[in-house]
Parts: sequence; structure tokens; C-alpha cells
Amino acid sequence: MTYHDDLSAISLAELQAAHSWQQQYKFIIQWGKLLSSKPALRVADNLVRGCEVPVWLGHSVEQGRHYFALDADSSVIKGLAALLLVQVNSKTNSELTGLDLQRELRDLGLEKHLTPSRNNGLNAIIARIYQHLNDSNLHGVY
Repeated sequence: MTYHDDLSAISLAELQAAHSWQQQYKFIIQWGKLLSSKPALRVADNLVRGCEVPVWLGHSVEQGRHYFALDADSSVIKGLAALLLVQVNSKTNSELTGLDLQRELRDLGLEKHLTPSRNNGLNAIIARIYQHLNDSNLHGVY
């Protein structure tokens, strides 16, 4: 099963240019609404361990491109995850080689505004993304 949420409205540059945490938070909430509800994704195999709230992450490869689908009840988590998905969705193996999602998030400066449990959850989602990428035929590249 494949889902392709339209994440074209997400702009990392716009988030970096925001003048305050409140403005960044508003973007994150808006972007969380771009991820549609995916009841079929909510199965045990897709559950991301380490998140305070339940988060489900699916992965598929189509014509050599990676696609991730995420569902959660929290619009904040969905918005933060959308920041990750926009960097990996529809990318080829070569485009993803060397990608450091943790560094990308650090560069945005979000971790200082997030609770420890949200930071842990975000790191769990990142770990699961890398696990999917490694399992998809790039063993050890990520």
C-alpha cells in the first residue's frame, strides 16, 4: 500500500527564516495537517517504538524511489515528521546516500524548543527511516 502526501508546501528555508519559535510552531502544525489519516497504516509492524504517542511509519520503493507514509494522532508529531519526509520522499538511493537527518534538524534549531519526549520520538522516527532504507537493499549505507 502506497501513500503520497503532497508535501510541496513545506519549506525548510521558510522555517529557518521564521523570527520566533511561535512562528516555527505554527508552520509545524500546518504541515502536520498535510499528512492525511491512514487507518490501514496503523498495524503493529509499522508502529515506531520509542515515541510517547503512537506513530506508524510505512515504506515502499517504486521505480527506484523511496516513499514513506506516516500517521499519528498528534499534529505536532506529524508536522515534525513531515520535515523529515520531505527530505526522503521520492528520492533515489544515490540521492539519499550521506543524508544526515539529525544534522538537518540540528541546523533548524528545533531541539531546544522540543520536550525531551518529542526529541526522543523524532529520533525514533529517524532511526526507523534509516532502518527501512538499510533494509531496502542498501545494507550499511545509512
